[in-house]
Amino acid sequence: MTLLEECPHCGNHVWFTNDHCPNCHGLRDAPPSPTRSESPICLDRTNGQKKASLAVLVLLLCVFALHSFRVDWNTVAQTGSIDYRNRITGARLLEAGRDPYHYKWRTGDPDRWRDPYDNPALPITKTTVTPALLWVTAPFAALPYPAAQIGWLFAQWGFLIGIWGLWMRTIHGTLARWIWSALVVGFTYTLAWRHHIDRGQCYVMLAFLMALWLSLSLRTDAKNRGLAGATAGFLLALRPPLLLFLAPFMLLHRRGQWLGMLLGFALGLAGPIWMMRTCWTDYAKGMNTWSEVYRTDQNPRPGPQAFPAEIEGLPVDQLARYQVKQYVDSSVFRLCRILGWSPVSDKLVLAVLVLTFAIWFWWQSRGSPESVLIGIAAWSFLADGLLPAYRNPYNDIMILNLLAMTLALPKIRWSVMIFALLALGSGWLMVSIHPPSRWWIYLPSLALLGAALCGLFPPRGLARNHSIPPIT
Repeated sequence: MTLLEECPHCGNHVWFTNDHCPNCHGLRDAPPSPTRSESPICLDRTNGQKKASLAVLVLLLCVFALHSFRVDWNTVAQTGSIDYRNRITGARLLEAGRDPYHYKWRTGDPDRWRDPYDNPALPITKTTVTPALLWVTAPFAALPYPAAQIGWLFAQWGFLIGIWGLWMRTIHGTLARWIWSALVVGFTYTLAWRHHIDRGQCYVMLAFLMALWLSLSLRTDAKNRGLAGATAGFLLALRPPLLLFLAPFMLLHRRGQWLGMLLGFALGLAGPIWMMRTCWTDYAKGMNTWSEVYRTDQNPRPGPQAFPAEIEGLPVDQLARYQVKQYVDSSVFRLCRILGWSPVSDKLVLAVLVLTFAIWFWWQSRGSPESVLIGIAAWSFLADGLLPAYRNPYNDIMILNLLAMTLALPKIRWSVMIFALLALGSGWLMVSIHPPSRWWIYLPSLALLGAALCGLFPPRGLARNHSIPPIT
């Protein structure tokens, strides 16, 4: 007998032949299967639906990322990337054997050395990065400035994609990987990222190198020790304050990285010295002066200055233009000035930072190396607010490594994620509106501060066990 009925096993309407389903071969009168998905037809249909859903999600993330890149492209095309300008002029001065930290442009000097935001009334320039970072910038400095801007835009996105890719290898859960991908794409719509692009900042490069070192340090095999150490050493040449956090960890948990670290650090020191012998002493003197200027809030008005209509093919008004105006300084020194406790000694703040980190490191070292690494990712974000320099929204990108390591845990720490989502939401809001009160602009950084503080205290299980899955 042949009947058209719904099969109780696979759920398809089929013609039963001799009481057997031609698809799953189940008996027509047998009890229904506990799960219809066990049949090959149902499995194919379910897998097809999953693949289609995944394809849609991937497409959406790509569309949002491309749209964000287009916004960034338009920003760079219309502005002067004002912080990047002093990196470019600094790199050119370094290559020419001139002090990039105290140079003042004079009539007859090349326009390629001129920064519209340099204040002639101050003894220092706006260049506050290390000679190693200027040395890294030198290839871009060889280009005309508009081309250097576009090149750095692509580099910033390249570093961001690199951060995403490095942690995708460590994060194993499907849900966690989707959350991570959405966080990275969503971050490009926040005030922090727009500010980073608008100013042409370099923190995304530091975050990438930090991600590389952290991900390599999660491994215990010997073949990665040299690369991990070299990455750490070069990172320290770019960002010396990180020595406080990385050196104790390597001394206690990853001694095999020390040789690579010394070689990477030597490369970062020697590269700019080859261009200018006194660059590091000039840097030290310049940063001492900058600390005094910043902590005492010195900003004398410069006298009248004459500029040509164009510099390196860009109108001067565009070279001095910036687009993101919703920014505030959130360093502890700025807070002290607001409270009337100014000037505060930078040595006192440094002593408090060292003591606090030492206590935390002693307490946390009783756990696993993974728990210490998660905390170091948090400290790399927190430390920027304790330096005698502006702490603006573009610094917030340093939080990405903490979020990734949190997602790599066997059980997601939702306390960190909740703060991260609050930061994303408020960051989107700050881009969309001009806040009626200036304190609103602090909201994204305050939310990320909460995430970082949660990251200093990992789950109890992680403090005793090596719980982050190995990298594949």
